[in-house]
Amino acid sequence: MKKSLWTILFTGSIILSSCVEKRVKYEVITGLEAMAKVERLPYLFPPGTKKNRFISYDPSGGNGFGFFQSTFKRYIDDEGELVIFDAYGPGCLYRQQMNIWIDNGVGKKSETIRIKYYFDHDTIPRVDVPVKEFFRGDHAPVMEPFTMMDTHVRFGICYYPFPFGEHLKVTLSDTLITRLSDEGYDEGCNWYQYDYMTYPQGTKIKSWMPGDNEYEAIVRKQWNNCGTDPKDTSGNEYKEQRVTLRPNEETVIFESGKKASVSSIDIGIVPYNAETFYSTYIRIYWDDLNQPAVDMPVSYFFGGGGPKDGQLKNSMNSLLYGYDSTRLYCYWPMPFREKARVVILNKSSETITSLTSKVGYKPVSVYDYPNDETAYFMAKLTGDSAEGVWLRKFEKPYVTAFEEEGRGHVMLVNMWSGNFLEDGDEFTYIDNKRMPWIHGDGTEDDFNQGWAGFTYDKPLWGALKSGVKGAYRIHMNEPYIFYDNIDIRFEQNGGLYGMPAMLERRRPGTNDSICETEFVVCYYKSKYGKMLELSDCFDIGNPSSEKEHSCKIEGKQWNGELTQSYDSYDTQDDYCTVTDNGISFDKYCEFKAHINPGNEGVRLMARINRRDNGLQTGNIYIDGKRLQAPWHIVTYSGIPRQKNRSFDGWYDYEYEIPSKYTKGKDTITIKIEHIQSLRDELNSFYFWVYSYKVERIPPRSAVVVMEQ
Repeated sequence: MKKSLWTILFTGSIILSSCVEKRVKYEVITGLEAMAKVERLPYLFPPGTKKNRFISYDPSGGNGFGFFQSTFKRYIDDEGELVIFDAYGPGCLYRQQMNIWIDNGVGKKSETIRIKYYFDHDTIPRVDVPVKEFFRGDHAPVMEPFTMMDTHVRFGICYYPFPFGEHLKVTLSDTLITRLSDEGYDEGCNWYQYDYMTYPQGTKIKSWMPGDNEYEAIVRKQWNNCGTDPKDTSGNEYKEQRVTLRPNEETVIFESGKKASVSSIDIGIVPYNAETFYSTYIRIYWDDLNQPAVDMPVSYFFGGGGPKDGQLKNSMNSLLYGYDSTRLYCYWPMPFREKARVVILNKSSETITSLTSKVGYKPVSVYDYPNDETAYFMAKLTGDSAEGVWLRKFEKPYVTAFEEEGRGHVMLVNMWSGNFLEDGDEFTYIDNKRMPWIHGDGTEDDFNQGWAGFTYDKPLWGALKSGVKGAYRIHMNEPYIFYDNIDIRFEQNGGLYGMPAMLERRRPGTNDSICETEFVVCYYKSKYGKMLELSDCFDIGNPSSEKEHSCKIEGKQWNGELTQSYDSYDTQDDYCTVTDNGISFDKYCEFKAHINPGNEGVRLMARINRRDNGLQTGNIYIDGKRLQAPWHIVTYSGIPRQKNRSFDGWYDYEYEIPSKYTKGKDTITIKIEHIQSLRDELNSFYFWVYSYKVERIPPRSAVVVMEQ
């Protein structure tokens, strides 16, 4: 019998409403309800919504993941518990991955470590269970298929969602942890990734409470029946056909001249062989877009990779797409406004004697996606390569997985590689940041695996061969949201472990001295282009800029110039080095900023230095009104320099200001008031002020030049 996750201190249930949806305006839904309503994936998120990550990683660029003091611990709270997650809402924690059960990991040293979840202002955790039992799924309702413990107890995964209205803190507690922390123990093999969403302030989200949830059974059924459409198929209409395709012939398997949404694509190919699998293309056209939204071989689009990967005879079966020798399917919801066309083109040298297709679609009478609030489904195949695997000397220290401009959200990353060492981290830069907003701790972990990766076939993640060969991860409820641009990279560090390790990572047809990668990325993109406008820049520490922005600083502690790097790559220690003047203060900093009066909210981005001050909290005031969510930064701090690598450096922090404080104004006064920090001060070096907007208005010429 499964144990109950909650204590007797918390009882009751959450009753959520459901209805048949025809045309709905976007509203934020979270947790199990959002997971159940797969048809809502095309909806654009409200301005200020973003994906975030708490992670144990090495910001110096080295491979020091999981050093207990240096990278695993965020801080020790007043109760003596080790904090690994500390975020203000409204938000929802969707994904948890942890590696602590091997070698020097604390989970190997102690079976009594407990994981605790504190919501909002609670002093008693709503979840308090042994950490291994939590990830193993021993406590209802956090059970399979939402959880998985690796069979060799190397890592655990949890996809059970935890919405939080105001605040969520996750800690680890054990006498061993207390002792190791006091002793300064700093061995490796402890790491985690916690991915979560945050929403605009004022969004109404109920924090997780134990009790029945009507959507839990729906999601369990979806996840336990991969290969069938997880969406409601009521009212679907279908177009089916069977044709012969000679070489260089194409056929239209779906076409519509009026608004609707494609809900499923299912095809079969005879003969099914290397020629037809790798050289038959799928092309999808929406409305009046200049280019096809999808244009790639069916092998890549449905999860089988390219001819070098040799996965023809394999199969995969995820929640939203997959393939085997009899069928290739996808269930991405794909709305369009006026017209659509799905084409299959035989680019092989062999005749396809039987191409069967079945395309499901929803008329607007069944589900009418609002034009202004939904985006087009798109997919991109990106290839990158670099010489220098054995020497570990690359022209650039990363391979590019995906680049895009505009507004949208990334839903799937599927990776194929040769001579790529999985210790390379993910570096995802979003909306003109100099630091990665999402940083990984090893590519296999970014695909929900560990220790080089293995073959898995889970609803939202898995791999056909390993953690970097045929690995896929569907970011269904924690997508990468971008309002201006996105650049997903994976770090180059091939050859780190020498020839035997690298030989295992070979790819037939790829020269051993070349690191080669291919990525299939599926995403939704708005028709209306970029949404962020750089409205103002404030160079704090610069007298003329301070005067221009009517800057007031009380309690100044320090001012001066620093030369630091942002998060560095393994083969480039000083990546993105910047010299800047700044100040620190223990009372407040106040300044005026120009914004676009037609804004839908404002993003404030600040360059800070994280050295010895990794936990910082302050109040934010806009025109004298204090906002509910604090200025809250939790980064590394007090970490000693290791050889030629430093964990100190620049960090870009973002604060989202709701439109109720900014709409209709062309200037606002921003005040940052110190509450607490490790050094009893906050520091700032540069501010960027962005306005969210739908229509682009020519910006003020005096404030549009980006510093450095």
